[in-house]
Amino acid sequence: MEYNGWTTRVRLVEKRRWLLVVPLAFAFVLSYFHRFAMGVVAEDVMRDFALTHAAELGLLSSIYFYTYAALQLPAGISADTWGPRRTVTAALVVTAAGTLLFGWAPSLPWLYLGRFLAAAGVSMVYINIVKFYAAWFRSREFGTMSGLSSFIGNVGFALAAAPLALMVESAGWRASFYIIAIFTLLTAAACWLVVRDGPRAFGWPSIEEIEAAEGAEPAVGNGGEYSVRESLRFVIANRHNWPPFIAGMAAYSVFTSFAGIWGVPYLIQIHGLTRVEAANHMVAVSVGYMLAGPVAGYLSDRFRSRRWPFALNTVLFFAAWLVLTVWNGGKPPAAALYPLCFLLGIGGAGMTLTLACAKEVNPPNITGIAAGLVNAGPFLGAALVQPLFGVMLDLRWQGAIEQGVKVYPLEAFQLAFFMCAGLLAIATAAAFCVKETGCVNIAHKVIAYSKQPNEKF
Repeated sequence: MEYNGWTTRVRLVEKRRWLLVVPLAFAFVLSYFHRFAMGVVAEDVMRDFALTHAAELGLLSSIYFYTYAALQLPAGISADTWGPRRTVTAALVVTAAGTLLFGWAPSLPWLYLGRFLAAAGVSMVYINIVKFYAAWFRSREFGTMSGLSSFIGNVGFALAAAPLALMVESAGWRASFYIIAIFTLLTAAACWLVVRDGPRAFGWPSIEEIEAAEGAEPAVGNGGEYSVRESLRFVIANRHNWPPFIAGMAAYSVFTSFAGIWGVPYLIQIHGLTRVEAANHMVAVSVGYMLAGPVAGYLSDRFRSRRWPFALNTVLFFAAWLVLTVWNGGKPPAAALYPLCFLLGIGGAGMTLTLACAKEVNPPNITGIAAGLVNAGPFLGAALVQPLFGVMLDLRWQGAIEQGVKVYPLEAFQLAFFMCAGLLAIATAAAFCVKETGCVNIAHKVIAYSKQPNEKF
C-alpha cells in the first residue's frame, strides 16, 4: 500500500463524512421537533378536541415516548443489519405520513394514530446516526460527536418553541404540521441520495483500518460471532449498560415533562406569560442544552472520562430543579426564570453521553443494539412520567376553566415538581455509578468478566 495513496483516501474519508452527516442532521432536528412540539400546541389541541383532563393531554404527548422507547431495540437491530441509509430514509417517509395525519385528524383516534406514526418514524433516527458515527468517526471523536448531536437536535427543540408558536399564530396548528410533513419528505430524499453507511461504500478504508494504521489498540471481541438473539442477551446481561439507562430514564423524564409539554402551561398559568413569551423560555432551555452538550462531549474526550461530565451535569440539573420547586413556593421571581431555564438545559445535557457510555462497554459490531437498549430508558421514563405529571396536576385542580382549558393552581404544579425532584435524585445516584472506561472500548474485559465473574476490572 502506497503511503500517499493511503493518506489521500484517509483525507477523503475525513472530508466526505461532513457532507454525508448533513441530511442526518436535518433528520435529527425533526426528531427533536416532534418530541417537543406538543407543548406549544397543547392548549389548541385541548380546545379543539375537548380534552377535559391534563392526563389526557399527557397521554397524547407520551405516545411519542412509549413508541420511541419500544422501537429502540428494533432501531438498533435495523442499524446493525439494514444500515443507516435505508433505515432513516424509510423512517422519514413514515414520519411524514404521521405528521400529515396529525394535522388532518378529524377526531381523537386519528390524532393518536398520527402521533404514533410520526413517533415510529423518528424513533429510528438517532440510533442509526450513532451507527453512522461509529462507521465514520474515530473512537476518540465519539464523545465530541455525541455532544454535537445534542446541539443539532436542540435546533429542533428551539424550532418547536417560539418559531412554531409564531407559525401556529399565523397559519394555525394544522397547516403548520402540513408544512412540516413536506419538509420531512424532502429530508428523506436527501438521506437516500447522499448518505452512505461507511467509507467502504466509496472504496475507502474503514474507520477500524484507519485507527489500526494510526496505532490505536483494536477493540477485542468485535461481536461478529453474535446472532441478533445472542447480541440481545449480551447487552441485557451487561451490568454496565444499566446505570446510564436508569440515569437517562429518570433525568430525561423530567426534562421532557417540563420542556416538552408542561413548562409552557406552567409559565402561562402561573406567571401570566403569553404563549410566545412562555415558548421563548423553552428556547432558553434548548440553548443551554445546545451549548452544554458539545462542551460535555469535548471535555469527555479531552479528559478521557465519561462518568464525571455526566454526573456533574446531572447534579446541576437536580440543583436547578430544586430551586424552581422550592423558591417562593414554586413561583420564582420573573427575573430568575430565564437563568433557571438556561441552567436546566445545561444540566440536562449530561444525558448526551449515555450512548458513548454504552458504546464503550459493548462489542463494536453490536453498537446499534447496545445503543438501542440504553436509549430506550429515557423515552420509557418520559412516556411514564408525562401522564403522571398530569395526574399530579389534576389532584390539585380547583375547578377553574378559561376558554375551555383547565387552569391549575401553583400548588398543583409544585406537587408535580416535587415528584420530578425525586426522579432527579435517582438520576444523580445512577450517574455516579456509570462505568469509567477511559474512552476506550472495554468489551473484551466485559466478556472476560462474564466468563470469570470473580475477576475485577
